[in-house]
Amino acid sequence: MRRLAAPWVLLLAMAPGCGGGGGDGGGTTMPPAAATLDAQMKTGMTRNVMLLSGIESSLVSIFNPGTPMAQNVVVLPGATPNSVTFSGPYDGNGDGFNESTLSGSATFRSDPSIDWTGLDGQVTIDVSIPVIGHLYHGDVVFSVTSSERRISGSGNFSNPLTGNTTTLTVPAGAPLVIKPSTGAVSNACGYSIDGQAQLAVAGAGGTLRSTWIFSSANASVAVNGATFTDPSGQSTTIGDSSVDLRCGGSGRIEDWVATFDQQWACLPRESGSATITIAATGPSSVTITDEDPPGSGSRNTYTATIVGASPHAVRGFFLGGATGNQYREDFTWTLGKNASGFSDVSTYVYQQGPKAGKGGICVASARRR
Repeated sequence: MRRLAAPWVLLLAMAPGCGGGGGDGGGTTMPPAAATLDAQMKTGMTRNVMLLSGIESSLVSIFNPGTPMAQNVVVLPGATPNSVTFSGPYDGNGDGFNESTLSGSATFRSDPSIDWTGLDGQVTIDVSIPVIGHLYHGDVVFSVTSSERRISGSGNFSNPLTGNTTTLTVPAGAPLVIKPSTGAVSNACGYSIDGQAQLAVAGAGGTLRSTWIFSSANASVAVNGATFTDPSGQSTTIGDSSVDLRCGGSGRIEDWVATFDQQWACLPRESGSATITIAATGPSSVTITDEDPPGSGSRNTYTATIVGASPHAVRGFFLGGATGNQYREDFTWTLGKNASGFSDVSTYVYQQGPKAGKGGICVASARRR
C-alpha cells in the first residue's frame, strides 16, 4: 500500500485551536488577563498540533480528483504546463460537514501523473460553521518536496467561545521548515519544525503578542518576547517560557490497538484503500497488518515505534512492490482525538528496477471500526 507529505497549513492546524490553558511564564507575574490569554493560547496550540498531519494530507488528496479523499474540491488545468487551480468546499475534520472552503493554485515541478519532484503554490482557506458563522481566514504560500515542506503566510481565527481573535504570521522571507522526525527529537507530534512564528491573541482584557521559536534540536518550543497590552494602552513585558507540543503525552501505545479502514492517495497520482490491523508489541512499538485492497488476502506486516516521547505518533517503514521493482516507504502516523482514527504521511523510493532512485509522496486517513 502507498501513502504522503505536504504540510501547507501549520497555520490552519494551530491558529484555529487557540483557546484553552497551560504554560510556564518564566516566573514573571502576569496581569490576570494576560495569564488567561497565555494559558488559552498554549493549550490550544498543544491540542491542535495533533491535526497537522491530517490537515496537510488534504492537499495531496485534492490533487487526486475523483477519489474519495478529494471530496468536492474542483481541480482545473492552469495557464502553464503542470500547473493547476483548485477551489471548492472541504470537510477538513471528517465530521460530515464542509466547514472549509479552499481556493488556490499550484505548479508541479514535473508531470504529477508520472513523476514526483515537488510542487509550489498558494492557498486561501476560510472556515465557517453553521449558525456560528465565519471563524477563520488564512493565506498560505507553500512548497513541498519529499524531504521537507516550507510554509509562510498568515491566519486569523475568531474563537466563538472566548471572543478572542488569534493571528499567526510567518514572514515570506523566513518560512517554517517542516520535516517528519526521523530521530529521538520531535517538537510537534511526529514532526521536526525549524523557524519562527509571530502570534497575537486579542480579547476584551487586552492583547498578548509573542514569538514562537521552533528548533528541530529541541523537543520544546520557546515562547519569547511576549508583551501584553491592556485596553488603556499600558504594556507589560512577560518572561520567556516554553511549551511542549508533542501529542499523546498521557497516552499509551495500547491506544493504537484496533482495526482501521484506510483511504490513501499519492503523487504521482495513485489512490486506493486498505484494512489496517494494529497490535501493541512492546512499550513503544506496534505491529501492523496491512491488507490492500480490503478482502484481497494481499497482506504486508511491518512495525512502527513511537516518535520521541509522543505515544500517539509512530514512525516506521515497509517494503512493497513486486520482486525486481521493490520500493521502500517511510511513514509517520498520528493518532487522532479519542483514538478514533489516524492520519498518515509518507514518502517512498524504488530500490530496484527502471524507477530505482525515484518515488513519490502519499497521504492517508484511517477510521477505527
